[in-house]
Amino acid sequence: MALASVLCVSLQSCSSALFSDLFVSYSEQMQASRYQIGSGQFQLAAKLIDEGHPSDNGYYLKLLEKGRITYLAGEYQQSQAYFKQVDEQLEWLSRQAEYRVSSGLQQLSTLATNDNFIPYHIPVYEQVMLHHYQAINYLHNQGLESALVEIRKAGLIQQQAMQETPASLEQQLRDYQQQYQELSQQYPQFKTQQQLANAYQNGLSYVLSAVLYLAAGQEDDAYIDYRKALALAPQNKYLQAEVARLGAKLAMEDYQQYTPLKGEALTKQQGLLVVIHEQSLVKARQEARFSLPLYHNNQWQNFTVALPVMRGQANIALPLDIQVAGQGLATEQVVQLDALAAKQLQQDLPGLFYRQLLRLLSKEQLRRAVNQHNDAQHESWENILVNLYNTASERADTRSWQSLPALAQIAIQALPAGQHTLKFEGLSQNLEPLNIRAGRVSLVLTNDLGSAIQVFNL
Repeated sequence: MALASVLCVSLQSCSSALFSDLFVSYSEQMQASRYQIGSGQFQLAAKLIDEGHPSDNGYYLKLLEKGRITYLAGEYQQSQAYFKQVDEQLEWLSRQAEYRVSSGLQQLSTLATNDNFIPYHIPVYEQVMLHHYQAINYLHNQGLESALVEIRKAGLIQQQAMQETPASLEQQLRDYQQQYQELSQQYPQFKTQQQLANAYQNGLSYVLSAVLYLAAGQEDDAYIDYRKALALAPQNKYLQAEVARLGAKLAMEDYQQYTPLKGEALTKQQGLLVVIHEQSLVKARQEARFSLPLYHNNQWQNFTVALPVMRGQANIALPLDIQVAGQGLATEQVVQLDALAAKQLQQDLPGLFYRQLLRLLSKEQLRRAVNQHNDAQHESWENILVNLYNTASERADTRSWQSLPALAQIAIQALPAGQHTLKFEGLSQNLEPLNIRAGRVSLVLTNDLGSAIQVFNL
């Protein structure tokens, strides 16, 4: 009966998720696709991802992956369609009180499987990037107004996240804080250059929103979002200059609190060039196993737990050198998505650990129940099967949006109106002469993955 119950739960779970999720981690499933992205083979990378069915637990995450990959391939309408599906699902979930109940029931089923059978919860920083890329997709198709709607959504999501109080460690771990501290001593620390206060504030989205506000003539809003971006990247000289320029133009009395520079206004014959450069791919979560002593059934026992980790060091920013109008520019970092992903994992870890403990105890109870049910003279096939199942199903949840860039950098420069040729050191693509218009913004988007350069005269 005990074994039948386990198989029943598992088969019910498999009806709403790919069977491979039980035994193959998400990072392993994404390896081939990530390799093709790094090789510039975006269409092949997208084909390697089978999004499955909307009822699958990783369906909407895979739509995010396909949305980013088709964006890199220059298929902006297809990318827009993928992101729209995810956005509609997020809006639907926000209105469904009963979803919490069904989600709770699904989490109970993971006591016999693993966390991969919980529907993927898209964290705030990934939702922000969804709207960031959707805004760019709309620049290609619907235009500035639609792009502004998306970028406002990204800002609202970050604002709401700031107002939410995260669950404390005590609330999440209850009676297992000591075991968590012991685990923390074994747990590898991902090395980043940034010490982040949270996992959702994103300087890249603030830069894009500021640029779109400038294009729409909303300089007050642009100033506010440039300031937010500068707070997250205080050493960025381009953000310092833009806060100073707009602060002086708008007669903001406080702008000198945020930047050491003096504001230099654009002349009537100048336009603004903004380059956003994305680098590499975000680090993926990996699976690691840890030994954990637990007091269970009146004795100490060592259990093996599988948890997601991010190993090594975050990607180092490699500035993009730009030659334009006889000047040399070098991009400077505004966000490190490696750091945001690592911070998100740090925030997720207590909850992951707590569910892992419950799962260990549940599986141990199942094993004991099978042993008591069978003849003590020999080990039954049921007991062997349960032990094999418990071992094989012990997989960490390594899901995250793995086709995002590792980091993003910017360069901003006032240029005389007219035709300009931009040369990017290290990029293979050639850019047609760029038309800088007086009083307007020209936005140029580049990356080091081989994707086509995008140009918007806003």
